Amino acid sequence: MAKGIPTLKRRPRRASGVVGPPTDRELMLKLMVEMNHIQQDVFLRLGASPEDQRTAALRARKTSTRLRPSARLMAAINGAGDVLSTWRRDKRYRGSDGSPRVLPIRGKGATLETLVRKCVPQMPLEEVLTYICSHGDATLYKGDRVALLGTAAILTRRTPETTLAWLLTQFRHVADTTLHNAAIPAHKVKGVGLFQRQVAGWLSEKDFRLYAKEVFPQLQEVCAQLEAGLSLDRRAKPRANRKECGVGLFVYQDSGSIG
Repeated sequence: MAKGIPTLKRRPRRASGVVGPPTDRELMLKLMVEMNHIQQDVFLRLGASPEDQRTAALRARKTSTRLRPSARLMAAINGAGDVLSTWRRDKRYRGSDGSPRVLPIRGKGATLETLVRKCVPQMPLEEVLTYICSHGDATLYKGDRVALLGTAAILTRRTPETTLAWLLTQFRHVADTTLHNAAIPAHKVKGVGLFQRQVAGWLSEKDFRLYAKEVFPQLQEVCAQLEAGLSLDRRAKPRANRKECGVGLFVYQDSGSIG
């Protein structure tokens, strides 16, 4: 879901007072080395040269501001997805039978233009139109209208840049939840932490492919149900304390090739 471009306030970076400092410095160093190995392997798989990796590490050490180019890229990608999702979910853009209406491209009221202004105001209308027709299940209709034919999914061309932006976004969300939960004192009552769970087991390669295929529609249905409780309008009133939030679900197989 597109959330615009976050403006990061400069503030001291410090360890949580609840989590506290490492109790085993040598083990902590070994774990940090392991994390660096994961980072190196990811960069290698994405085609980043050792020289570029060194340059990036040097820039990170020298740069005091925290920029999020991944947020800009993902906002554009997810913004187009938000347009299609709102089109499918919002009753103003659905017909009497519940299906998405054929929308005029421009104008006031229930149009693609109003959807774009609501969901992804940082992108020009023509750019969004081209994007949802080439990467989504939308198509031009009679020249001045656009129809949504199938799903609200956006199929983005996979590049190292978009892949890394997606990984950074996922890692940031997992890290936020993990550190939030780790900072809760042990004596706190249950229910104050954020849900975080991973189920695991062992399967052969053949059985894993079958398992991944079977759980796909189940996870799609769960995502649709969870998405229904989230607002796609970042600027809705009241605006106070409106932050990006959501749920991440994924199937994984430890390939042994990362870290």
